[in-house]
Amino acid sequence: MSALAELPSRRDEAWRYSDLRAALADAPPLRAGRDIIERLAPETHVERVAAGETRVVIERLDGAAPSLSAHVADWRVDEGGTLVRIVLQTGGALPLSLARIDLARRATLRQFVLAEGAKLARIETHVDAAEGAAVELNGVYMCAAGRHADLTSIIHHAAPNGQTRQLIKGVARKGGRGVFQGKIVVAQHAQKTDARQYHHGMLLEDGAEIFAKPELMIHADDVQCAHGNTAGGLDESALFYMRARAACRRLRRARSSLKRSWWKRSPMACRKRPATTSRAVSAAGLRRCGHERAADQAPV
Repeated sequence: MSALAELPSRRDEAWRYSDLRAALADAPPLRAGRDIIERLAPETHVERVAAGETRVVIERLDGAAPSLSAHVADWRVDEGGTLVRIVLQTGGALPLSLARIDLARRATLRQFVLAEGAKLARIETHVDAAEGAAVELNGVYMCAAGRHADLTSIIHHAAPNGQTRQLIKGVARKGGRGVFQGKIVVAQHAQKTDARQYHHGMLLEDGAEIFAKPELMIHADDVQCAHGNTAGGLDESALFYMRARAACRRLRRARSSLKRSWWKRSPMACRKRPATTSRAVSAAGLRRCGHERAADQAPV
């Protein structure tokens, strides 16, 4: 069997909205691995955060490679440790990223992803959370014409008293495609788990595409879990109201104001953040909040 035939296509549920086989005309040789991204990557990086330590990591997928670029990392966060992970995807042909993160008791993961899309960009995160572990997975995608961004995650709570907070927001214009696939699994013994997952997408023009598949699989009975998903365009009645009340007479300005207000509740909104996250954001060159910059640059 050729390497290309082993790549996932739209027939594979996990890749239904991101047809890797169609995007990659010539697949490189595949190595051994548990996941197709790992099999495409040249190596798997193994990292560890010691007990009580706080580690800040900034990963850039900046499109330096002319075609396929696959990155895989296995993380272990020991008891009481904190991993702050920021992923910036700003171009490239086929940037693929996979992170598998194992959280010990009372460990914490804070992750933010900013994806501008590519021919096909996929950023995948798998988290295994032990007792009392806390997970925060947030992200933003902004897909212009010809760009495709896929944010996929699986969070598995296998022990009691875990917590997950996930908020993903994205915009797409004509010819762009945004994808969110998020699954939270609460095992039978993971009582007292508190998990919330939300995705909100905005279609800026006719011909834009946003696909979302939020999932909760709950096998315990003493939990607090919720998820939600919205997708749509700008509210025409709100645009009319703003122009009629002279708040913004020009259509372009009214649209810009509505987009800004929508982004205000984004994961990168300028609200109080842990000091480690704030330092990481500054180091990544995101001193100005991502939602504000996106609102300025989004098409009208």
